[in-house]
Amino acid sequence: MTAEAIIKSQARSILKENFVKAILAMLIVLLPFFIIDGATTAISCVIINYVSDEKLISVFAYAIGYPLSLVAGFLLSPVMNGYIRAFYKAAYTNTIDLRDVFYYFGAQHYFSALQLNIRYILRMFIPVLLLYSPLIAYDLISAGIGSDFVGTTLYQDVYFILAVLSTLAASLYSLKYFTVFTVSADNPQFTPKEVFAYNKYIMKHHTGDVAKLIFSFTPWMLLGLLVLPLLYVIPYITQSLCVSAKWLTKSALESNP
Repeated sequence: MTAEAIIKSQARSILKENFVKAILAMLIVLLPFFIIDGATTAISCVIINYVSDEKLISVFAYAIGYPLSLVAGFLLSPVMNGYIRAFYKAAYTNTIDLRDVFYYFGAQHYFSALQLNIRYILRMFIPVLLLYSPLIAYDLISAGIGSDFVGTTLYQDVYFILAVLSTLAASLYSLKYFTVFTVSADNPQFTPKEVFAYNKYIMKHHTGDVAKLIFSFTPWMLLGLLVLPLLYVIPYITQSLCVSAKWLTKSALESNP
């Protein structure tokens, strides 16, 4: 068996006993963002009812609504850290503990999680912006050509291809930080700087291995486009990636205890 097949087999074994908990963990993560989206939509409807000026509506949406949504999303982002922690711990214990999803909302962990998240975002921001620059440039040039071109099939096809390539490139770049959140789960006493340093040590020469594992999920990702299978696909991929993180960490420790 290949390494990818072994990791997937271990992930399936864990999920076999924890499938309901895995789905609940995913729904818990999604719930705050559904609430933000619902609140934003409700406020927008209220504004539309009382404000008739379209420009003023745009000001409310872009200058107030979106920034507030981003801030709220960031303040709730430790739930993602907890989601990863729950699946990562299950890679060792074979049991998903839903309490781990809320772990970083404890007083002593919340601000540490926010610090780690903001550092991750800042490290990713410039590279992602550069990787998406062809798509951004194409969109700006197309808008300059005129609205007639923007509605054509050629525009949409080229836009789709550039979007896929940019997303793929950004995803591959992010693999250099693959174990950041699992290192944090293992070492809550680490500062963000120490977390990134240890992640760098673990991931040295291993980004290609993780990329192979992720690409092996391509059929599952395509299946996930049907929406309903996402209830299985997302926990399955998450658990597999966390099992992979476990073995990469163990390998690093064995190489240099």
